[in-house]
Amino acid sequence: MSVMIDDDSLPRPRSPWTGSQYEIRHRWQLDLVTDLADVVRNLHQLTAELTAAHAAGWWLVEPMRSGNVLAARASRRQRAQQTTPPPPNASDSLPTIPWRLRVVDEAPVPGQEVLDTATAHRTPVLAWTGRSLEQVNGPDVAADALADTTRQVRSTGLAQRLWGLAAARVAPNFDLVAHGSALRLHTVHDGALVRTHETLTFQHAADGAGNLLQAAAAYERLARAADAMAAAGGRLIGADDGLLHVAYYRPVHSLPT
Repeated sequence: MSVMIDDDSLPRPRSPWTGSQYEIRHRWQLDLVTDLADVVRNLHQLTAELTAAHAAGWWLVEPMRSGNVLAARASRRQRAQQTTPPPPNASDSLPTIPWRLRVVDEAPVPGQEVLDTATAHRTPVLAWTGRSLEQVNGPDVAADALADTTRQVRSTGLAQRLWGLAAARVAPNFDLVAHGSALRLHTVHDGALVRTHETLTFQHAADGAGNLLQAAAAYERLARAADAMAAAGGRLIGADDGLLHVAYYRPVHSLPT
């Protein structure tokens, strides 16, 4: 049986971290960003750092949760003696994140805009029967989106009334807004119910990543979302505690897809 010995005279990729163990929490690093372009730049830098760490021999000791990174790398002596097993297969792919429905039913205050499904003619309007959601007006909703929306509200005790369905401007998420509800995070533009505010989560963006390349891919995906929000007219209005808050001021010319 032959034994392969690491030759430390060979050049190795430069490591962004020192030592044989590295721990950090990705939560506050974007708190001082000034705009979405700054968000994208910072996320690209983080992606490059994680990719470089992987190339330098680092691996995650445990899957990422809530931004917690616990990584390790074999020491030079361990690499020479091969007492540390190699890192697991480092696929850079992440499972698809299931979208989560947001249900909005807020009592309005005097003078506040409310949803009137009778006049929101470019908004899908759904009726909850107690067992399923049935479309009664507006543009057709894709069958899989309607089925998933129904699945998510089935155990919530949804009121048997009319609801408007609003798609996120970026990412496959939906809001279900009650007829007569206050529109605090939405507006109706030319008959279409649209979001005026979005939230991106930095702290949980890489949840479930089992290796550094998966974590890098997750932050790259978040960067693409931030870039798409900027292209859709979004403006960063706040960053705090791992959350990025985006508002839209540009008029909407078409329904989100």
